[in-house]
Parts: sequence; structure tokens; C-alpha cells
Amino acid sequence: MKLKRTVKSVPGLTLLLALLACFSLSSWGKAAIQDDDSGQSPDSRVYVLTNQAPVNTVAVLRRAADGTLTRLQEVLTGGSGSGPGPRPPQFPPGPGPDPLNSADAITLTEDGRSLLAVNPRSNDLSVLAVTQEGLQLVDKASTQGIFPVSVATRHGLVYVVNQGQSPTNSVLGEASITGFFLSHDGKLTVIPGSTRTIGSAGAAPGKVAITPDGDLLIVAETIANFIDVFRLQNDGRTGALSRFPSNNRTPLAIAFTHHRIMAITEGDMQSAQTGTPGGSSTSTYRITDDETLEPISKAVPNFQTSNCWIRFTPDGRFAYTGNTGSGSVSSYSVSPAGELTLLAAVAADTGGFASVPIDLDISRDGKFLYVIASFIGTVEGYRIEKDGALTHVSDVSGLPISMQGIVAR
Repeated sequence: MKLKRTVKSVPGLTLLLALLACFSLSSWGKAAIQDDDSGQSPDSRVYVLTNQAPVNTVAVLRRAADGTLTRLQEVLTGGSGSGPGPRPPQFPPGPGPDPLNSADAITLTEDGRSLLAVNPRSNDLSVLAVTQEGLQLVDKASTQGIFPVSVATRHGLVYVVNQGQSPTNSVLGEASITGFFLSHDGKLTVIPGSTRTIGSAGAAPGKVAITPDGDLLIVAETIANFIDVFRLQNDGRTGALSRFPSNNRTPLAIAFTHHRIMAITEGDMQSAQTGTPGGSSTSTYRITDDETLEPISKAVPNFQTSNCWIRFTPDGRFAYTGNTGSGSVSSYSVSPAGELTLLAAVAADTGGFASVPIDLDISRDGKFLYVIASFIGTVEGYRIEKDGALTHVSDVSGLPISMQGIVAR
């Protein structure tokens, strides 16, 4: 029987940082706080990592009962984002979207008390406490690697993946993972011996995930086209590794639903920022008792370009993917056994080809889907209908094209 993992101090290590105050960066954030007398719960929020350089922030958006969003606050992470990435070749020269080539650059703990955010340029991880007013920076720690892009947490355990090389500079290092314990008050303690190389040079892992039962750590080697499955030990470190080839090129986002079913998007990228037209697909797997990935639906096409992000509805009936190269969201129906059927290749248009949707999330009540349309600087909101159709309900504009990572509550 597996022992329950507990958060404890590690000999020879000290707590990393004392409690820090955080400040709003923008006049719109301050005005929204002053005007907010609704007493609305933090359970109705959307968080977006702006990923700005040299000062990284998280934008806090308030979600109304009808799904509309208004700006509430913008909070320092205490680190530096990457700033905009290189533009895809089909766009004019200059800074562009998808600077991290990753999924889940921010994540929320199960109890909703803490938001975790990566700082790719300063190579650290921030913890922000969720408050009635918005967020407050609590702690920050080195990720023990270069260019962290994705973070996952479960039962007080946190793992971050470092790509090892920024797409905007020539700094080169090994892709790696590092683990932390997260205390109840939001303090990080690095787990000795948890840093581990991921794949060969150029593997470019884009997503780290922990299974809902907390037993396995899964990493998508986005460019190397492998899915890595690690056993998580009772001391928080990773044990045995199993590697599985992706069913299609460029595996990136990972999502879980009930019955140990997992989905992975496959963007079918020809090269950086260039997807095969109409070549995207999604696969589902069952995580078996012997910790292997058993394919259920293999590379189900959505006939869109650069499908790189996915979420299941809480009831597991539907899944939605963000298609970077098509400016769209696709919808799938999901059987109880995890079989995928394409519902709509274009369930939503996020603002045209140049909107470049790069990340999405579903509110915990399953009523709304929110998508980052990075290149036009908006967050688009949709109501999820009973049949899985999407109805546009909101957009918030004026966000930086460097943004990546979204959490909806």
C-alpha cells in the first residue's frame, strides 16, 4: 500500500523566502479593486500569466455568473517572463506568440489556496496566495534548470519542467524536471535528488503532469515525440521511467478525466512555429495498473493546424482543443471508455487565423471555456452548452502577446 505523502522540512535546507507583499502594476487593476464591492468569491476567477520581461505578472480576471470577464488585478510574480517569442514564418518579421511552446505555465492547487507560476527568463517558480482581493506573492524558488515552462501539483507535491533552451536566445542547457514540497502556507522546499534530465538535447519538453492519484509523473517530449512516465516515490523523487512513442508528431498538452483516462494533443509540427496544415490530432490512453499507457483512440484528427492544448469538461463528456495555426477551438465527444469522436472541427473561431490561440481552461463548474488568443491580446470566453456547442459570451482585450498559461475557477 502506498504511503500518503506529507510535506515536511528537509535536513540541511532552509525555507527559501519570507512573506513578500505584492503590488498591482496597472491602473486598471487598481480601479477594478476599488470599484469591486460585490464580495465575489475567489471561486469565480480566471488567471492569466502575462509572461512579460523583465517583470512577469499574473492578470486576475473576475468571472460573472454569465461568464463575462472583467479585470480585477495584476500581480508581480517576483521573476521575469520570456517576453514575446519568434513570429511564425507566415507572419511579418518581429516578436510573436507561443514563446514557451508549453501547456500549464501556471496551475492552481487542489484546495485553491495557491497559484504556481513559472518565470522562464529568471529560471524560478513563484507561489501566489489566493486572496479575496486577488493574489499575493508568498514564495519563489530556483527551478534548478534553464527556462521553466510548465508546472504541476498534487497532494503538496510540485514538479516543474525546464526546456533547457529559450527559443529567443542561445542559452543552452539540459531539459530537466525538479520537484518541490509545497507547505500549507505556500512555501516551497526543493526535494534533494529530484532534478533529472529529460530526453536528449532538443527534446523540448512542453508539459509536466501528475496523475490524479499522485502515483505517476508524465512529461511530453514535444520535439522528440515521446511521452515519459515516471513512478513517483514516497520521498517525492521520480523512480523508474517508461517511454512511449507519440501516435503523431509534437505531443504537448496532457489532460486527465475519470477511469484513469488521459488525453494528449498532437500538433504535427513540421518545424518550430510551423504546423502541418490540417494535420493535428488527439489521442486518448488508459493508464493501466502496471503503469503503462494503453491506447484507446489513436491520433483522431480534427482537420485543424497545430492542435496543442486540451481540456475535459468535469463530467468527462466533452474535450476541447486549441488550434494555434487555425485560430479555432475544436470539440470532441468522449465515451465512458475514453473513445474520442470529433464533434466540430471549428466549435469556435477565436478571432481569425491571426488570433493564434495558445492555451485554454474550463471553469470548475464546467459552464465556461476560456481561451488565450495571444496574437490579438485577448482572452475569449464561451458558454458550454448541453450538447457541447460553444457560445461566445465575453472577451477581455489589451493583454500582452507574450502571455501564456491560463487557469479558470
